Amino acid sequence: MKMKKLVMTATFVAFALAVGAQSLNVSSAFQDMRKNYLNKAKAEIDAACLHESTKDEAKTWCYKALIYARIGGDAQSKKPKYPNLAPDWAEQAYTAALECQRLDTKKEFADQVNEVFSFVANEYYNQARAAYDAKDYAKAIELADKSITGFNNSGKSQYAQDAMFIAGVSAVATQDTVNTLKYFNQMVNKKTNNNYVYNTLFRIYRSQGDKSNAMKLANRYVKNCKNDYRSYLMLAEGYLLDDNVEKSKEQINTVLEMTKDSVNLYPLVLVLSGDLLANSGDYDGAIAKYNESLTLKPNQFEANFGLGGMYFNRAADKTNAANQIDPFDEEKAGLYDKLNEEAKALYGQSIANLEKAIAYIDGLTDENQKAAMRVNLYNALTALETSYTKVDMLNEAQAIKVRKEAMLKQQ
Repeated sequence: MKMKKLVMTATFVAFALAVGAQSLNVSSAFQDMRKNYLNKAKAEIDAACLHESTKDEAKTWCYKALIYARIGGDAQSKKPKYPNLAPDWAEQAYTAALECQRLDTKKEFADQVNEVFSFVANEYYNQARAAYDAKDYAKAIELADKSITGFNNSGKSQYAQDAMFIAGVSAVATQDTVNTLKYFNQMVNKKTNNNYVYNTLFRIYRSQGDKSNAMKLANRYVKNCKNDYRSYLMLAEGYLLDDNVEKSKEQINTVLEMTKDSVNLYPLVLVLSGDLLANSGDYDGAIAKYNESLTLKPNQFEANFGLGGMYFNRAADKTNAANQIDPFDEEKAGLYDKLNEEAKALYGQSIANLEKAIAYIDGLTDENQKAAMRVNLYNALTALETSYTKVDMLNEAQAIKVRKEAMLKQQ
């Protein structure tokens, strides 16, 4: 995500050599900049920007933009000569570039000003990234927005995507849905290939019940990233939201065809396909996909948790349905017992796969991997504790409860 720093280019100097000075201060400022007398150049150009004879000329503001950008370049060097000459150099250079752009009706200085915009935009990006790392998310959004505007003004809007991402993830961190949608949709419009961006937007639309925008986004993902199998999985989920199961299955088959030759990827895609089929109510189809994944890769968390979780969720649905029945309604007493018996059987079916999912995590030797799987482990343990309880394996359930309490104490 880190961008390469832009550097001051020779165009800054070449441009000015071809332009005759119109005032002593403006000319002296440029000459002193060339000699790297940046303190003198700053004083002279600041005066020129206030003087009646030069303050309304595009060249004056172009020189100011160049000089302050050079001050910034010096401040960023390993051994700056003028480290504290203009701490606000980026804002000064940016404002001067805007003023030059406004006055330069003939576009004489466009190339030089665009270089300044790019240079300053990159500086704002670096500051935004630092603010994000410091968890100052509001500041990160403010600085990233300046970076985006700077790159857009420079005519190099393609470089703004990194800043859009910083603004977007900062908005995610503060649960700012409006700005998340704003910046991540800008990235979609720029044809980003960032899966996190599409997934975040899709989750927002799904949570809002906005099926229309969810489908539009999924289709854009496929259009922008037609070789990314994940885009077709999103489209499959979009069709499920629209209750179009057949279209969803078509996309699943597309994904499976795309990944069938990948030894590492195909088992995972089978699991994701199983998840989608389970969500569509095609439990037999889901079981087939989970089991195929386990045949190819027996020792794994994903398929075991997917299959165990499917049985668990079905059991929970039946338990909830049973609980909706009036216990004093004699006519439905048989249905109540039937649903609870079916739920108990499904809880029992979930146990073996949940145990294998937990055993996979317990068997990891890399402590970093174990740490990354901590949430998954806790979720699997919680489901297993419930399943044990529902099938009257109370000693086993108690052992799981003790383990979970120990995990919470370690946080």
